[in-house]
Amino acid sequence: MSLSEEPGRAWRRKHDNAEEPIKPATDRTFYATHLADLIDLCREASANGIRLKAAGSHWSLSEAALSDHTFIETHHPREVHPAMGATLNNVIPHCMHRDYLQRMDDESDELWMLVHIESGKRIFQLYSELAQRTDINDPNTLGGRLNLEFNDPRFTGPWAFQTLGGAGGQTVVGALTTGTHGGDFDRPPLADCVVAIHLVSDEGRHYWIEKVIPGMPQLTDDGLMAAAFAEPKSFGGPDNFELIREPDNNVFNAVLVSAGRFGVIFSVVLKAVPAYALVEKRNLHLWQDVKKQLGDPNSALYADTRPDGAVGDQRFLQVAVSLTTHFFFQRNLVGVTRRWDAKSTLAIAGHAERIGVPQGFDPTIAAERYSKAGREFAYNPDPDHPERAASPSMIEKACADAGFVGGVLNKVIVELQQFVNSGGSVVGTAIATVAAIGGGGILLLLAALAAVVLLLIEVLDDMDDDTRFGEVMETLKNKLLDPEETDPAARAAGLFTWQLIYYWTFAAQQKEHQFTAMSYAVMDVHDYRIRTCAANGQSVEIFFEGTDDRLVAFIDALINFEMEQEFLGKAFVGYASLRFTQPTEALIGMQRFPLSCSVEIACLKDVSGGQELIDFAVQWASNPNNGGIVHWGQYNTWDRATVERTYGADLETWRAALQRITRGGDTFSSAFTRRTGLEVV
Repeated sequence: MSLSEEPGRAWRRKHDNAEEPIKPATDRTFYATHLADLIDLCREASANGIRLKAAGSHWSLSEAALSDHTFIETHHPREVHPAMGATLNNVIPHCMHRDYLQRMDDESDELWMLVHIESGKRIFQLYSELAQRTDINDPNTLGGRLNLEFNDPRFTGPWAFQTLGGAGGQTVVGALTTGTHGGDFDRPPLADCVVAIHLVSDEGRHYWIEKVIPGMPQLTDDGLMAAAFAEPKSFGGPDNFELIREPDNNVFNAVLVSAGRFGVIFSVVLKAVPAYALVEKRNLHLWQDVKKQLGDPNSALYADTRPDGAVGDQRFLQVAVSLTTHFFFQRNLVGVTRRWDAKSTLAIAGHAERIGVPQGFDPTIAAERYSKAGREFAYNPDPDHPERAASPSMIEKACADAGFVGGVLNKVIVELQQFVNSGGSVVGTAIATVAAIGGGGILLLLAALAAVVLLLIEVLDDMDDDTRFGEVMETLKNKLLDPEETDPAARAAGLFTWQLIYYWTFAAQQKEHQFTAMSYAVMDVHDYRIRTCAANGQSVEIFFEGTDDRLVAFIDALINFEMEQEFLGKAFVGYASLRFTQPTEALIGMQRFPLSCSVEIACLKDVSGGQELIDFAVQWASNPNNGGIVHWGQYNTWDRATVERTYGADLETWRAALQRITRGGDTFSSAFTRRTGLEVV
């Protein structure tokens, strides 16, 4: 084998505390770049009783990517070793069945492209490649073959993912095999764009698993595939390779979302669509108003008035909820984000800002580099006004300096000073929104608020360039929500000020905007300038039927939990975000309903109260009467009994596929898969 190896390396996930890796020292870590090496590694591991697990970008917050012993890295997080990140042309187009090519040529109403990638390629890398024009005179490209053989020049591109989540730093395969999705409620998650999977499993056996689509010809030619993968001795010969193409798609739909239990995915073929732009609009509302519309797919939440420059029906919905209340525990801010397809992609911004220009082939990623891909802040639709740029999430803010919360504190201090110094007659916008004025309101707290102003000034003065957002929020929480404080007025003033700070913080994160940009610039909101991070973040995602009343009951339960813990000196610093999708075909995918709603709850663990709320959320969702399903790729404490109850017969079908592929082997078994029952039983 020619695999690079790194023994004893610390292994951490992206949002772990950098000083506390989840595995301080791994036994062995291999860096894969060739199919033959993966086959040899899996064969040797099975022979020697060594357990393997493949990992990509380390984005996952679950333990699904943790190995009992040896790790296979498809893409080193810091790109120290070469990635398994190539775009391949050995199958697409050279092994494609001629009937499939003919169908692509015959279609007049729909154009699509197929792209074959190794599993270490990151999402931002692939959308950058798809955004380039195809050379239709090159027979090694699919567009070129269609042009040269069928005289069809329509496949020049550019192309795009039909849907995405919000973070392009994940590897494509890592994202799709854990069920990652966006908020396009009219289409399924990312995994359902896959049409073929090349898997290496126990004893080095490898499988080409194709999706059978009713009414469509088969994707590949059996003879060409045998010549490519069954005959070469370096791949183990004919007995070591199997092409699976079955009408029920049970094996395909099992491997599609499988938390790494079937083996290591070498490559996938995905279906792309013609490049498109999106119009995004975001407005601030109140949860108490919005929640009444959630269960009605015909409400204005899902069918808002189409903005200028948009075409077609609304396709995307996200509702971000502040779990900290205001107006004396009666109201909660929400940011409602909607998207539509744009009428045109001509002269639309986003490409130069999010992708940039080609910089040449880089062997470290086995692909072309682009000047901005994975290297920039989130897209800013108004560069002349930086304050209007898309903001990183609160978890990402923890990795940045405290300038953001410093600005919030300055606003709060000014409003409170004006209010106190005027004896309550000068009421700022935020104070008027957050509190009832007069009578039994905050006029009774003037003296206590004067003391709070001094406290805030002290916190602000103690901040320097090395102070992080998370540190400031923990300090503020401890001072303002101190459960040992015996003065009722001081307690009330502290609680009110915490709500005021959080109101400003959330409103800034979810500020109103409307803009148009290329799809990837709108959908990938990650800030790639953040390279090192001691955020110690935590995130869980729980899925519900979108029209089920239990979804609203769940959010209300989170709000009530947060309200109670703030009285106990704890607080949740983060967000709860609702997004909606169509169901997936993956057997153990979480999107199991005609309209599925995911509730992502993300927080800073350094602020005591965040982990407590997330644990409450998982406990609530685990109650069989509440209908929640926990994401495989985020915080997940489910056990075998809960998984069996949730997935039922689909899990049994999944296990039968696992038995078929692994033949009862346990090379890719792990503590996570054994705990959750993702095993042959």
